[in-house]
Amino acid sequence: MHTVEFAFPKLAPEDIDALRPFATQHLYNDGDIVFKAGSPDMDCYIVLSGELEILNPADDNKRIVVHTPGHFSGDIDLLTRRPIIVTGVARGPSTTLLKIPGDKLRDILNRIPHLGETFLVAFQTRRFLLQSLGTLGLRIIGPGPCKDTNRVREFLYKNFVPFTWLDTATPRGQNAFQSIGSPKQTPAIICNDGKILLNPPLRDLAKCAGIWNDCPDDYVDLAIVGAGPAGISAAVYAASEGLNTVVLDSLGPGGQASGSSKIENFIGFPSGLSGTDLATRGVLQMLKFGAKMIAPICVQGITPAANVNEPHALHLDCGNTLHAHVVLVATGVRWRKLAAKNIEQFDQHGIYYACTSVEAELHQGQDVAVVGAGNSAGQAAMFLAERCARSVYMIIRRELGIGMSDYLADRIRNTKNIKVLNFTEVAEVHGDSRIRSITLQTDGKPNSNINLAALFIFIGAEPSIPWLPDGRGGVAKDKLGYLLTGVDAEKSGLWPLTDRSPCPLETTLPRVLAAGDVRSGSTKRVGFAVGDGSLAVTCTHRLRTLRV
Repeated sequence: MHTVEFAFPKLAPEDIDALRPFATQHLYNDGDIVFKAGSPDMDCYIVLSGELEILNPADDNKRIVVHTPGHFSGDIDLLTRRPIIVTGVARGPSTTLLKIPGDKLRDILNRIPHLGETFLVAFQTRRFLLQSLGTLGLRIIGPGPCKDTNRVREFLYKNFVPFTWLDTATPRGQNAFQSIGSPKQTPAIICNDGKILLNPPLRDLAKCAGIWNDCPDDYVDLAIVGAGPAGISAAVYAASEGLNTVVLDSLGPGGQASGSSKIENFIGFPSGLSGTDLATRGVLQMLKFGAKMIAPICVQGITPAANVNEPHALHLDCGNTLHAHVVLVATGVRWRKLAAKNIEQFDQHGIYYACTSVEAELHQGQDVAVVGAGNSAGQAAMFLAERCARSVYMIIRRELGIGMSDYLADRIRNTKNIKVLNFTEVAEVHGDSRIRSITLQTDGKPNSNINLAALFIFIGAEPSIPWLPDGRGGVAKDKLGYLLTGVDAEKSGLWPLTDRSPCPLETTLPRVLAAGDVRSGSTKRVGFAVGDGSLAVTCTHRLRTLRV
């Protein structure tokens, strides 16, 4: 009930009057199409009289909702500026609508704060409700235990693109598969315009979904590489303070945190929130203030600035070069691979390094295992135990509680369908097209087998930033490969300037900063990453003043 109220609030007359300066008034007859799914530009419509019916073209134009006087149309795509995924039709003999151009919405969010909050909450809740329909947006046809199918599902999920997945192992999925000619490649993606892609590269998938922007080639004050909590928070603070900001990511917003089913130790969310929810809120916040988000895109190299007045040049895999006065490296880390026999054979065929609804949906009523002892592993175990799994084996090399928050360890101990296996490791994985069982070992000696369908692995992480130059004239790292910043960068002997010391987050490459998990000495928690993001903006302002 509360969700519906948040999704479809009714504007008061004085609120509508406040919006009139941003809008134009339009009259429609019964059956007139106000906006059509697939249109590249989305506007917001407020109903003054009559009705506005919202239809789902991916489900035979089935009715989703009807907006009556005082209600407004739109969801988060008004901010992301992606193509419309629903159709709006006027109902009644005379329907009067206020039309607010999509490109004016950001002005409203910033100038009329209470209405901004109303719109943002409604947009987020509506997208949640639309995704829960399971019949909206792109259609993915492919087998569940398939690396490529899961890659596509993960990409769309991280970029909050609604989609319908049809598992070819089910009668419905088989019928859909046969209806498009049973292609030899899977997954098959049916775009909103009817075009069919077969196991496409992510860039082509992004174009199909309408989320790919042109390859950037302009100049910005701050270029942020990585859209995890550190990168997104830096974008929010930077854009809100007037800095021209762009965020680049190889997959989509959220970083490693987006693979977390629930984050409970981030201030302001006492009941917790998922990594995906955190990323969605952060992205909408940065878009509200004018930052840009571009994905999927990879930085292939950097040409450092020759002097303080020149920008750094980031060479992108889309072929262009982005110039930035300050570059923030917020690429985070990647989970280490499990060193067990046959492990590579089952990557994304039952081996996962994230735990969200995308993965959990594949293992309803099955036995699964989580490998790891940190908070990410603990939250994954709880999520699986509550949402889908029959039994969850928690495999820990040392002992439960070491490296994990006390509240979480206690919760795991008291959850009946979680079985904690201390001082245990995975020696070997067995199966055919998917995992069937694993062999466990203690002190390096195999001792037992357990039958299960999936392994969720959270066993430590390592940085991966091959595009940054090493050594003198490059970026200094500690012995584990994390970037040295601030005092540590200066002490490394590789800081090149004599007229100033580095900012707290500045690497040994002047005006290249590092924040979050990729930074040496950082605490691997979401709250610390967010703090780094805000500090990065302070550094950016300081570095901008150094220009002659």
